[in-house]
Amino acid sequence: MVTHPMKPGTYQVSSGYGPRWGTFHAGLDFAAPIGTPIYAAADGVVVEGRERYNVSGFGSWIWLDCQDSVGKDFIYGHVKHDGILVKTGDRVRAGQQIGVVGNEGQSTGPHLHFEVWGSPGRLGGAHQDPAPYLAGAAQPGNAVARPVGKQGGTIYGIDISEHNDGLSCVRAKQEGMEFAIIRLCDGTYVDPVFHSHLADAEQAGMLISTYWYLRAPSEGTTIAQQVDVIDQQMGGRRDLPVWIDVESIDERFPPGDPRHYLLRGEDVWEAKRELERRGYRVPGVYSGAWYWENMPGGEPSMQGLGALWCSNYGDNNGVGAPRALYVSEGGDRHPGWDYPLGDRKPDLLQYGSRGTVAGRPNVDINAYRGTKAELRALLSGKPAQDEEPTEEEMNKLYRQITTFISGYLGPQIDAIQEIWRQLRGPGGKGWPQLGQNEQGQNLTLVDAIAAVRQDLARIEKKIEEK
Repeated sequence: MVTHPMKPGTYQVSSGYGPRWGTFHAGLDFAAPIGTPIYAAADGVVVEGRERYNVSGFGSWIWLDCQDSVGKDFIYGHVKHDGILVKTGDRVRAGQQIGVVGNEGQSTGPHLHFEVWGSPGRLGGAHQDPAPYLAGAAQPGNAVARPVGKQGGTIYGIDISEHNDGLSCVRAKQEGMEFAIIRLCDGTYVDPVFHSHLADAEQAGMLISTYWYLRAPSEGTTIAQQVDVIDQQMGGRRDLPVWIDVESIDERFPPGDPRHYLLRGEDVWEAKRELERRGYRVPGVYSGAWYWENMPGGEPSMQGLGALWCSNYGDNNGVGAPRALYVSEGGDRHPGWDYPLGDRKPDLLQYGSRGTVAGRPNVDINAYRGTKAELRALLSGKPAQDEEPTEEEMNKLYRQITTFISGYLGPQIDAIQEIWRQLRGPGGKGWPQLGQNEQGQNLTLVDAIAAVRQDLARIEKKIEEK
């Protein structure tokens, strides 16, 4: 959601985007009294906030990375430093207050300097005129801050079956899909591409788990017979977690008819116990409110069943790239995150079934609010371990380091380079106005001082001789 950084009636535009005073003004200036609230222009993560001092030119700033939500970075300059409400790593919502107007740095009066940077952000991207971005922007509200996970962010993944035969997990990983959940079987029906999907996902380096489409015993096969098929598919492996997919129906009866829903809470528990008896890790259950709330015997409790992987397609279930579709349904504010099944809110959200992944349509797409290490811990049941940072995390660290260098050390480096130039001359080739040595080279300032000392010594010697 696009949101204005200030409320109407609290500011006046005092300077636009474009040439100004012989330079280029890269943002919009909103003149306002010191202490006037300023707000996040979109959902994002704080790159730098109240821990940052002495930003060159701005004095204090807030830098928001909103690439995941709107493909932009935002810079708020001259912010009153002790009025900054956010710090590095905070996840903010569009319209959330993040600070107040100040007069820090090189400022001619209290105002907010607001910049918009296109993909990939302030480092590597280009600044843009904020006016078109803010045209028709929503007015800021009173959203509440949320901390990010240990390393921050939301990660995306796919669940796949024979219906996605030929989908390249390697390409999906390159497109940002961090995890894959692969179907083992539908009751006693063997998914014929399980092994090829598994090999592909392992080659891609994705975080992998599996799922079993559980059929009700009333459909003709026992729980144990279905787990026999899982044993066949796994071939002795016990390192791959198995989700229990709860959505088996009798299509002879319409939705709303109790006979449409075949699985009972007791069936789910029996499936979990049988899997665990054979040594499999069961991270939890997959279902949707449409099914879970209509199960025979009433909506079961999730207590003891583990994590909840839930389907909720929002308003549209649109077609397109997974990240864009997630943002279009509210991103981390997607209503599915707050809708419980039984007595548990989702840990993993399947937010669409028509994603385009690796060039293939109609792929189930999922989001996890946290890090890959945290999701691995959820799947394995073991505490999260520190892991190598992702490329995205390394890029963010690089941005912070280069900003530190340019903001803190930049002026010092510039001063040192100027001293070097004064001492050595342009390009280190001396100054023509200081004369030349026997080889016809221009003298540096140091060379010239040495020559003057030699000349003085000769003059003193001649005076003494006379």
